[in-house]
Amino acid sequence: MADKKTVPYTFHKVRAECEQANADAWRAFLNFYGPLCLRLLETYAAGDGTARPGVFEKLLRQLAENDFERLRAMPRQSEREFLNDVRALLLDIAFEGAFQGAAAGAAGSAEGGRTIDRDTLGKLLLELPLMHQEMLFFKLSGYTDATIERMLRVAPHVAAKSMERLAPAHAAAQRLEQDRCPWPAEWLAVLHEARAAKQEACKELHEFMRIQDGQVSWYDKEPTEKHIAGCLYCLERWTGLREVTYWRRLAPALSTVEMERFLRALPVAAAPTKSLLKRVFG
Repeated sequence: MADKKTVPYTFHKVRAECEQANADAWRAFLNFYGPLCLRLLETYAAGDGTARPGVFEKLLRQLAENDFERLRAMPRQSEREFLNDVRALLLDIAFEGAFQGAAAGAAGSAEGGRTIDRDTLGKLLLELPLMHQEMLFFKLSGYTDATIERMLRVAPHVAAKSMERLAPAHAAAQRLEQDRCPWPAEWLAVLHEARAAKQEACKELHEFMRIQDGQVSWYDKEPTEKHIAGCLYCLERWTGLREVTYWRRLAPALSTVEMERFLRALPVAAAPTKSLLKRVFG
């Protein structure tokens, strides 16, 4: 008898079977999206890294709660739209959990005590072209020039004049040698506030994807880009879409130990391990 062919997992197959508590589908989920999530936390989350796996485990548990209610509510048609929702939930968990105390302390300090907040960000971005806003936003997020250039396919020096706004208060973002946010708790708070600032005129994410993919004419994309440049809610989603697209391709794979640890955070039954003789002779 011919061996049964293994059906490769795709985004849509993963989505459908994860909702059915399929362990193999969740392994594929972890293989596809675990590296991206951990890489985002490496950039945004404070500390020595020991808390980051716990944040990701909390994300998995929230996706699985109430018969995968949160997962079922996320976008189904597009992987990138789905990942932008996953990113938002992940960073909200990071803000609300291990890092919220530091953010609250910064927010409650004397006026001028916070290095970066929503009002400060608005002033830094004011009247800049969208491309310059993206670069400045990514610098404040903790990305180096090299990563920004790979992510946007444009060298940051084109926005050198705009980057001068970072000095002196935010000059730390200009001296980065690795992708790591200089003020993680405060920046997580800013992103959290941005995601709560939706307006009636805000655009759908699929419009952003078409623009970033070069599928829209200059005439059609100009009003959308103008809106993004004046809307922190949309700018946060626009840059988030850039991030998930980039890290989906390039984040390093999970180890076997990490895979098994994260699978244990989910309400799925692991497939029984076959003995050596079974694996060889079936």
